[in-house]
Amino acid sequence: MVINKLLHEKILAWEIELQEELNIDVKNLDYVLQDGLFDKVTTRFENHNTLLKEKILNSLDLELIKEKLPEYQEIDIKIFKDTPGFKLWPHSDRINHRAFIMINLIDNVDSTTFYDHTDKYLCTASNKKNKGVFHLLHQGNPTQHAIENTSQKDRYTAIAFFKSSKPLISGCCP
Repeated sequence: MVINKLLHEKILAWEIELQEELNIDVKNLDYVLQDGLFDKVTTRFENHNTLLKEKILNSLDLELIKEKLPEYQEIDIKIFKDTPGFKLWPHSDRINHRAFIMINLIDNVDSTTFYDHTDKYLCTASNKKNKGVFHLLHQGNPTQHAIENTSQKDRYTAIAFFKSSKPLISGCCP
């Protein structure tokens, strides 16, 4: 994994690119409706294949991530299929989520969009296969992120959530 350019001067988010092809046949995986966090969302599905999650984890440069986020304690990998009409409004993640890496598993039409704390649009991450975004949460300028699948095709992504139960250090920015 390579961390490329900063997406926007007001956001701690960088474009990332995988060095090796994941070769995941996303259209032929088994998906179940995502449960838990989004009670009323019926357009996001999740695959729970642990071997695929391990493959995604192995594609990440954990040493590079640890340089920018030394306090993370856990990595939770999700493989998502967002059907047409899926939408998550601008939001901030839970405080124990310290960062995420979103990877496009195919060339998607839409990608993660970023907003300031007043919902003003700032930028959009890459929507290309094997590219995505590494975003540090709850640090620097207050920002939000969102996604909407405006296409007529399913959107396939993997997201690695970096979590920690340790308190945030005030004013800490990489």
